[in-house]
Amino acid sequence: SVTISWDPPEPSDGYTNISGYIIRYGELDTTGEIVTSENTQETINNLQPGIPYYVAVSASTTGGNGNETKLIVFSKEEAPVKPVETALIKTVWSGNSLTLSWEPLTLHEARGFPVYYIYL
Repeated sequence: SVTISWDPPEPSDGYTNISGYIIRYGELDTTGEIVTSENTQETINNLQPGIPYYVAVSASTTGGNGNETKLIVFSKEEAPVKPVETALIKTVWSGNSLTLSWEPLTLHEARGFPVYYIYL
């Protein structure tokens, strides 16, 4: 799970009478889930390890919804349980070198991709 929080928009930005917030989230390139909240904090549960997710928040007012603020979050990476099997699709010998080709893994199969590590 991941907990996100935000500051309410300033009234000077045209946001008055905020009735709540709309939070959209999901895996990249999906329509995802939509939740509403009256608070400026939300916990999103049931995330898969190492998969990138998007989160978008907008204020809901009596005049309509505000602009979304988007960010990308990653859930915590876990140790692999077993190697992922992939199909070898091409083998080419050329002189004393060997070139192998295979089908790319999905993000689920690859368990995401490390961008950087933070050690605590």
